[in-house]
Amino acid sequence: MMFSCLGPDSLRELRTVYDAMHWPPPSHAFTDMHDWGDMLLGAGFAAPIMDMEHITLTYETPQALLKDLRSLGRNLNSQRFQSCRGRSWLTQLHQQLQDKLSSAAHRGRLVLSFEVIYGHAFKAPTRLTVKPQTQVSLAQMKAQLQGR
Repeated sequence: MMFSCLGPDSLRELRTVYDAMHWPPPSHAFTDMHDWGDMLLGAGFAAPIMDMEHITLTYETPQALLKDLRSLGRNLNSQRFQSCRGRSWLTQLHQQLQDKLSSAAHRGRLVLSFEVIYGHAFKAPTRLTVKPQTQVSLAQMKAQLQGR
């Protein structure tokens, strides 16, 4: 199995803006790559290999940033805003994004970071349980001998 997903360092700049405004989190909590590896082992996979990288995206305007985020999905946090917000809130969000995410190092563009986790693992071979008396079918023996 191979997969990729966002890690806990994703959207850290956006979380900082929301925290400063005392708003609920802008996203649900993302799972750490070490926890993904543990879950793969717990699900019966063998030799999980995990890696990650940080990707920085820059945007010209708050509107472009929000459009990109909307295309990625939705906020699954149970503490998110439960109702619609008005135009004044959106204007305030745009201003906060412009003020807090603008980076001189990126010529004034708005900066947003993502942690991308990559993982792969193999299905673990079936292990026979050994008891004082064990019954193994012929099909199980063939599968074990053929490495399946």
